[in-house]
Amino acid sequence: MESDRVVEEAARAAQSAASMEELGDRLSELLRVVMPIDRMNIGLLDVDGYVFTDAYVAGRNVPGRKTGHRRTLSGTVVEAGMREGGGIVIGGPVEALVERFPRLKSTLDTGIRSMLTVALEHEGIYSAALVLASAQPSAYSAQDLELVRRVGAAIVGRVKELEG
Repeated sequence: MESDRVVEEAARAAQSAASMEELGDRLSELLRVVMPIDRMNIGLLDVDGYVFTDAYVAGRNVPGRKTGHRRTLSGTVVEAGMREGGGIVIGGPVEALVERFPRLKSTLDTGIRSMLTVALEHEGIYSAALVLASAQPSAYSAQDLELVRRVGAAIVGRVKELEG
């Protein structure tokens, strides 16, 4: 099965990665084969402080957001994914997305039109997130979400090790 191969390759990439950048580059390359990605982000979550910190970003980034950028989780797609049990797929008209997620406007201004977000649990706590984005409206499916959940589960331990 293709998805099993992707998860296995992601786990191998995570174990051999020497840095968050190397891990992100490998995951991005691997996932781009099976789904559209114009932007990928690995973020670290501090649920006590309710903060998301960019640990890796590739592709269409919001101007001024570099690795290490911190922002509140409140009102974000990541927060919505956490409430939905760990992940969410969004897409559709820009106006509707901005109405639902006002903080998303700067991302949508880069041309992004759909996102897939998976919050990753480590030792029972949400501690990281994978955020994929595409310029294609409604680019992601429930099957993509499930695959990224499985990939996330396979790499979250290594993400925590590389965090710092």
